[in-house]
Amino acid sequence: MDALKANWVKVAGVILLTIVVAFITVKLAVTKPQSQTTTVYDKVIKSGTLRACYAAYAPQFIKDPNTSKLSGVFFDVVSKAAENMSLKIDWNAEITRGEMAEALNSGRCDIVGSGFYATSARARAAELSIPVFYNPVYVYVRANDSRFDSDFKIANDKQYTVATVDGQSSQTIAINQFPNAKTLELPQASDASQLLLNVADGKADMTFSEPALANLYMKNNPGKIKEVSFGKPVQVYGNSVAIKKGEFALTSALNGAILELFNNGYVESVLTRYEKEYPGDYYRVALPYSTPAK
Repeated sequence: MDALKANWVKVAGVILLTIVVAFITVKLAVTKPQSQTTTVYDKVIKSGTLRACYAAYAPQFIKDPNTSKLSGVFFDVVSKAAENMSLKIDWNAEITRGEMAEALNSGRCDIVGSGFYATSARARAAELSIPVFYNPVYVYVRANDSRFDSDFKIANDKQYTVATVDGQSSQTIAINQFPNAKTLELPQASDASQLLLNVADGKADMTFSEPALANLYMKNNPGKIKEVSFGKPVQVYGNSVAIKKGEFALTSALNGAILELFNNGYVESVLTRYEKEYPGDYYRVALPYSTPAK
């Protein structure tokens, strides 16, 4: 009787093991592999539309206050790049410059196409395209202030105050090149012209700006500020399109399209056109080739 019982236990064990193995086999056979996460590039190609946020900032990106018509170097170049990739571009949302990363990470747009200085902080927060052009940044002080006429670097001292915008290039320059100076910091969403106004009004001794903005301010407010870098930039920044961090496929596609616009002369024609109104603001990107000597 004990032998018979033992045999039944063995049979039951074999049956149970067979059922378990069969269950696992069937489960593995019917389980589909998880699909890969859809990239922004995939969505753009599928929809045929590139959604672009923008921060209006002349001359990179201009929005007419009366008609809302868009123009500027980046509007022209990015729109043409999208067209050449057989994509419709939708400039779908205006943002502040400080909202770049949030707009990309939230899916509000696929790119921020209005152009940004390629700083370390922005490179950490987003992918940046190859630069479309470079901007020189100069030093500006009050027009009647002669203390910096021979050397603006003396401002690296606690007795001087530098006007900056939180998170923007002016703050980066102040931290890296004038660490001993005091700073008058403006909120991130502040208009860049406020920096020049703070110097003109005596709230700060010095600030930094690209020439297009400063020249426009000096044209509208003669005798208020002057440039003391003597034509030598305190910093030079590349201007790039911003893409969500990790979206390498879309970044690569944009880079290829922008490079084509360099090579066929389109970027040069755009810069030449806007340079008439904003002289001295555009440093060209060197072409990656040279024509053979004849």
